[in-house]
Amino acid sequence: MAKITYVEHNGTEHTVEVANGLTVMEGARDNNIPGIEADCGGACACSTCHVYVHPDWADKLPAKDDMEEDMLDFAYEPDPARSRLTCQIKVTDALDGLVVQMPEKQI
Repeated sequence: MAKITYVEHNGTEHTVEVANGLTVMEGARDNNIPGIEADCGGACACSTCHVYVHPDWADKLPAKDDMEEDMLDFAYEPDPARSRLTCQIKVTDALDGLVVQMPEKQI
């Protein structure tokens, strides 16, 4: 289990425990975190679970695959270094303390 902090665009923080094996997106969905829509349900077929990973974590996460890179092209104001789709990040104990910030909107 990992504690993950989701930061809304307005600065409101939500720190929740997410079980190993779930995705960061599922953690947001299961805890009613606003700002992550997840329209495709985690199939990496949209960009509505886009977040900016805190700079301290950007290099600690597994690399993006080609499909995630392609979907991020459709995200609102993607940042090449920090943007991730939360449906593609599996939770492990190593993610304890992860901080992600939602963009102004999801598209």
